[in-house]
Amino acid sequence: MTMAVTQITYNDIDQTILRECFDKSLPFLDKAPVGNIIWEELGITDSHTADQKFEVLRTDFENALEGKTIIFKIDIDGRVVNYNWGIREEAGVKQFQHMMDLMREDTSGSQGWSYSTEYYQKISAFFKSVSEDCPTFSSWIIEGSGMAAAWDKSVVSGHITYTIDDSMTIADHFGHAYKKLIITVIV
Repeated sequence: MTMAVTQITYNDIDQTILRECFDKSLPFLDKAPVGNIIWEELGITDSHTADQKFEVLRTDFENALEGKTIIFKIDIDGRVVNYNWGIREEAGVKQFQHMMDLMREDTSGSQGWSYSTEYYQKISAFFKSVSEDCPTFSSWIIEGSGMAAAWDKSVVSGHITYTIDDSMTIADHFGHAYKKLIITVIV
């Protein structure tokens, strides 16, 4: 297996693959009781169609701010398995801040690649390369969401450690608690 992480622009995104990644990710974005995304913050609701939700997220990729937003893809043996974007924080240590992650299976039909040692090594190297070699990156999570559980699973598997930036724990106006994780890859 050969995994590559490559910075791209919106124009490099294959829209069919982006939709496949979205379709595979949607159950996790919408997962009850707490999804990984709050649609109301994007101007729609849980009751909107998958097509409407896709369009909102596709527009996020399209409207990425050149020079500020970093769009990248992950491919395994030439198959794109992930489209992702984030920003380089402007304050503090200027770490990479993970914002959106849409993924699909590799050629064997598995998404287990997202918990592999190689995955963590590759994203850590990439995040360092876009953040002045910062040894950590950050991710905002919704308390009780699947993403929170995924980061915890990564801790248990020995791939990462994280601390919570308590000064950045907030509640949105929809009643959700957000926490900012400062993540260190340890593999």
